[in-house]
Amino acid sequence: MIAGLGWVHSGIKNSVHSFARRMKLWEAAKEEEMRIPWKGGSEESSVSEEQYQESWIGHRVFLTIEFKRTQDAGSNYVERAAAAAQDQYKSLLAGLQAVGRVKGWQAQQIVFVWGTCGSVHVESFNKNMKTLGVLESKWDPIRQKLVRRLLEEQDKVDI
Repeated sequence: MIAGLGWVHSGIKNSVHSFARRMKLWEAAKEEEMRIPWKGGSEESSVSEEQYQESWIGHRVFLTIEFKRTQDAGSNYVERAAAAAQDQYKSLLAGLQAVGRVKGWQAQQIVFVWGTCGSVHVESFNKNMKTLGVLESKWDPIRQKLVRRLLEEQDKVDI
């Protein structure tokens, strides 16, 4: 891993900790929460704890994250690299999606693509940041640091 990508690891770690905090809060709140009548349900229909929990915690998504570094020549380098990453892990993602559906989870792949000349496609980067739940005010500073770090790493490569 490139040392400058520590922010990504940190963001993922924070997301995991955030989920763990929500689970602890759920444990503390579930008894009270489950006393609330289920919206749209009748008294005779039973609602499982999992349904209450999913409603309370929110959408559950398992994200696989792939980092691709590629030649940033041509206007479609991001699409080519993302397609290669999606093809590379297609069977793994399909398996995760199949297993996840059983427990109410979705599996999704995020592909970060950076060019060897330091380019980062702003639109795809922002889309990934949004998917990861990063505050929009942090997107540009993170991207700027990333570009600087990519260029520093490129300077270390012997040609």
